[in-house]
Amino acid sequence: MITSAPPPVSIPMHGLRDNEKHFRFSLVEGYKATGFHGKEVQESLFKWGMQDHAYMIKFNFDHHVQPYEIDSFILDFFNDPDVNPHIRVLGTKDRWGKLGTVTRVEKEDTTHTVTNLGFFDKLKPGGPVVRRNGEIVKCLDEYHDSFLVADELRNCLLVEASDNYGLFSQQDRTEFIFHVFKLFALGGKLCQYEDTLEPYLSATRVAYKDMISVAKDPQTNKLRVTSMVFKITNVESAVSPLFPIEHPQNFCYLSIDPLKRTVHVFYHASDSYY
Repeated sequence: MITSAPPPVSIPMHGLRDNEKHFRFSLVEGYKATGFHGKEVQESLFKWGMQDHAYMIKFNFDHHVQPYEIDSFILDFFNDPDVNPHIRVLGTKDRWGKLGTVTRVEKEDTTHTVTNLGFFDKLKPGGPVVRRNGEIVKCLDEYHDSFLVADELRNCLLVEASDNYGLFSQQDRTEFIFHVFKLFALGGKLCQYEDTLEPYLSATRVAYKDMISVAKDPQTNKLRVTSMVFKITNVESAVSPLFPIEHPQNFCYLSIDPLKRTVHVFYHASDSYY
């Protein structure tokens, strides 16, 4: 979990919808995210033990959504007949299931101001995490939150007491791009860690680009992210839970583009500890 994230917001279904408009959704058939479904990322996900348990899908919706409508929008999304059958959730013994009717959703906001990989310049070669030759600095093995910490990158990401944890501020750690990078760097079951930073940065760049939209701010003439990104932490559902167990690498992100009227879902789950 991101330590500086606000507490989850719970969205109940009952009592909200009688006099409100409903949103309608449709699956983008045959969608393949340019980066996430590319050969390079899929090979990396296989190496990191995430390929069989992760997916990214895309939906369209029918009319403009305002920020104050997000709670009802998300409930409509999970219960829409063109969405619900396509939200696969991992259960025990590597079996995929469905949510069924969703009556409550818990979510966390993320920040999403980053528009380029300059955010990760703190990890540039020659620093305390990456050697000048590009190799990640190794350290003595130890376990932290069920993860094997064998290098300074994982110390930086996981261990608050480490010298390198402070390279990223608490505010940095709420950025969606940091979430994505951390997810790839920590990997899934049977993960083969990388010796260099580049594969993690490359996968982060293209997956982040798949998930968010940007536009030029007319006042500053700079790019800004126009998507709203939420981490779905839990749902109350009629059939299956969102995740089989509580685990730091179990995640479900919704990225909502109010201009293009699209929703991207990025999901990964594991049914056992690493």
